[in-house]
Amino acid sequence: MRRFILAALALGAGTSQAHAQSPPQPQATPAVPQALTEEQRWGASETRIVSVQARTAFPRRIGTLSASRTQEFSHPGEGIDDGVWYRSSDGQVFATLYVYYPGLPHAGLAAYASDLAIRTSGPETRTVTPLRLVPAGGIENGAIRIDYANYRGMASSAAFIKAGRWIVKVRISGPEARRAEVEGAMAAMLQGIEFGVQNPWMAPHPLTVTDCPADAGRTAAHALPDPPGAEIAAHAFLATFDGGGNLATERGSNARRDLPPRIPDRLCRSQLRVGNGSYTLLRGEDGAAISVDGRTMLVVIIQDNGDALEVVHAANLHRYVLLYHELGQTSVLCGFDGVPSDAQIAAIISGADREGTRIRVPVRFRPNRGPEMSLPSLAERPRPNGTN
Repeated sequence: MRRFILAALALGAGTSQAHAQSPPQPQATPAVPQALTEEQRWGASETRIVSVQARTAFPRRIGTLSASRTQEFSHPGEGIDDGVWYRSSDGQVFATLYVYYPGLPHAGLAAYASDLAIRTSGPETRTVTPLRLVPAGGIENGAIRIDYANYRGMASSAAFIKAGRWIVKVRISGPEARRAEVEGAMAAMLQGIEFGVQNPWMAPHPLTVTDCPADAGRTAAHALPDPPGAEIAAHAFLATFDGGGNLATERGSNARRDLPPRIPDRLCRSQLRVGNGSYTLLRGEDGAAISVDGRTMLVVIIQDNGDALEVVHAANLHRYVLLYHELGQTSVLCGFDGVPSDAQIAAIISGADREGTRIRVPVRFRPNRGPEMSLPSLAERPRPNGTN
């Protein structure tokens, strides 16, 4: 499904007692990162395996399973989509630990997208224990967890954690007769996780999703002209914020008091038809800003790796800003005077709306570094009335 949005994007080359930690100053000229070796991505001891980029440690052995190998799933050499495979001695019970760096790192959204993918690829799957918060890394409600039966004929368990801007996803599966090993391995993994200081644990925020009313998404919004001059930098700055929740400290004491994600905990869903494909579209009710970066009004799940379209009501920018999130990157697209209709979103995904898919500012996220953005020069900006 991702090819649709990638093809489309290719056409466009208040006072609070808590305050968010300001994102590092974006670099004007993106640097070309040096490819990371496996040793630079993963460190290991007899009992631990450590994601060097995420600064998070995991046990080498979880129940009857042992870590067998590491793998980059995409973005070779960048270390932003990495994983570890675990296996039992006979290979019948297995696990995958994913550690990835999405532009919109929200554990609740990751859990929902993964659940959709599981049910699509295994339609006979049943939920044994529904989504709930469970302990992880010594924190009472540290992770979101869901347990399944008959996922491709197997017992399966999935868990989701937010650590700084990273998402940690664990999937463990095995024969139904060995469900106890699957559940024991998951408990051992969650118990054994250790979070680093630079990328601390953050509240996972599960989503409650119901069906949208029949008339949702029918009212079209008006596309707004691009902001003039230096105002485009403010839109780019919005893209640097962590939509899954910003680290914050209490004024005076420096005690942590994190700000919530801009995504509401309650959303409604509908299916968005684009050509012969279909996407899950989530909508939220309009209202006051939830966090310093506004309020999410709409999310279209493109893939369960974090690829998504998001519409943010940024009241301070006087518009609804469309963002496209990928692994390690968020692109600022167009702006509207309201929430776009389903038809408008479909036209952007398909590429029919060429202006809507044009990238205004790409923002790249580098682990343990500041975001990098490329602001357009005045010469690159379209002039009023189409003049040259």
